[in-house]
Amino acid sequence: MRKLIVLVVVIAGVLLAFNFFTTGELTLFPGNSSSEEERQLNRLRGEFREAAQEYRQAGRQAALSGMDTTSAAEAALEAVNRVEKDLKALRKTIDESLQGDVDDLLREIGKYKKNLS
Repeated sequence: MRKLIVLVVVIAGVLLAFNFFTTGELTLFPGNSSSEEERQLNRLRGEFREAAQEYRQAGRQAALSGMDTTSAAEAALEAVNRVEKDLKALRKTIDESLQGDVDDLLREIGKYKKNLS
């Protein structure tokens, strides 16, 4: 019985983490966003967080193994730049109620890029 409870808790944790990194929302089951713009914003948020995680992993791998991981790091930074470009384009067409969320994510990307340099 204890193993079953532990299994359920682990699965719930994995679902929460997966949904947070893909949609930016901390939910057990991903809900449908009310609009296409909101879904697009959540997708971009997830892509940014995934790229940031890949960059950190490349740095850790290089530190631990001494392997050259510059190509993985560059690919992650290119993904961050692409997300930033897509967000700027989205901001021009998005509903005013979501512009604050776009601005917040753009600030988060700016801080991330500033910390890298």
